[in-house]
Order: sequence, then structure tokens, then C-alpha cells
Amino acid sequence: PETAARRRRAMGKKAAGKKEEKQTRSQWEGKHPEPKSRVDERKVVATVKLAAPVCNLLEFKLDCSPSTKISFIVDRIIDRHGGSISDLSVCVNRFHPEEIVGRDKTLEQCGVFGGECLIYYDFVPRAGALLAETCTEACVFRDAQWLTECAASADEA
Repeated sequence: PETAARRRRAMGKKAAGKKEEKQTRSQWEGKHPEPKSRVDERKVVATVKLAAPVCNLLEFKLDCSPSTKISFIVDRIIDRHGGSISDLSVCVNRFHPEEIVGRDKTLEQCGVFGGECLIYYDFVPRAGALLAETCTEACVFRDAQWLTECAASADEA
């Protein structure tokens, strides 16, 4: 006579002749990739200069990263000039009218991946406005006077 215990054991066994299928699990199953950091750890020191005339009072350094957009740099330049300039033209590492970069580009898209770079800019001034401010003094230049003083400082250098 077949006992209940024997029937239970038989029900748990596979039929004879069938191969036992082994399920393989992916090594990645249940594992999630590390999220990418949204903070760009790469460093760039951009030296921002007026293209012409050469005027050291308008030169400054900007700490940023290769993912920094040109629009951010343009905003810093405008801030530095007290909001008195507009229609900026910006070039990276060399100033040439054919190499003016768009505000939507990043430094990386302009070939800067780290280290140091030069940002040259030119603009249309608004008459009678504050055009430069240094750490030690505020200099107010007006149209021709500003050009004369900048040219004089370039001659001395």
C-alpha cells in the first residue's frame, strides 16, 4: 500500500528522463548602476580679456569647468562691466571674427577639457556707463577717455 508520505515525495520529483532545466540569472540582476555625478569635477581657469584695445584693468580670471557654457562666461563679463555692455562676441584661446562661439556651447565643445584657457571678448559700449571695476578701485571710463587710457596702459606694458 502506498502511504501518504510516499505520495508527497513522489509529487515533488520530476518525471524520469527529463533533464532538469537550470535557470541562469544575469550577473547584473538586482544591481543598479551608480548614478553619474552631475557635478563636473574637472577644473578650468579661464583668463578673460578684452580683445582690443589691450587693457589690463578689464582682465580677470574665472574658475569654471569644461561643462561651463559660454553664456555663463558672458554673464560674468557683463557683471564685471556693471551691466554697461551688450552684443558680446566671444572667442576661446584666440580672437578672430570667424571663430566667434555661440552662447549655447560649452568650453568642452570649444576644445577646452581642463587646465587654463583664454577667453577673448569684444562688445558695443553704452555711453557714460561703468566699464570696469577692479578689486582695489572703481574706474569709470567714458567713450574716448576710456579708449585713451586703455591705449596708454598698453603702451606702458
